[in-house]
Amino acid sequence: MSILKFLLLFSAFAGLIVILPYGVEYFFSISFLSKQFLFIAFFLFFLTIIVYIISYLGIKKGGQNSVLSVLGGLTVKMIFSLAMILLLFLKTTENQKVLAGNFFYIYFLFTLFEVICLLRNLRDQNKM
Repeated sequence: MSILKFLLLFSAFAGLIVILPYGVEYFFSISFLSKQFLFIAFFLFFLTIIVYIISYLGIKKGGQNSVLSVLGGLTVKMIFSLAMILLLFLKTTENQKVLAGNFFYIYFLFTLFEVICLLRNLRDQNKM
């Protein structure tokens, strides 16, 4: 999957992931979104794009670089994400369970989408 195709599909996926909780909150009158929800979503959106591009370029190099770039990218994404959520925990006084739930909802779904796209790139490489 090329970078442009990933950007288009990931943008649509991210839009759905961000809009869905607001729709559920509106229709069912349940408040489960943090004030920092959009900040977390945008931060993880751009971080995922950066990590995907780095991993994609590593896969195209081939060999041992492909494995190291994928695992390294996921590790860097996890470290930056956890640092960001730690800063939000220390900064905000709102319900931290809701903040953590919002973070993990976005983080795991974005990471799942990224890994699926990277595995598709590895599959294409093995067919050659």
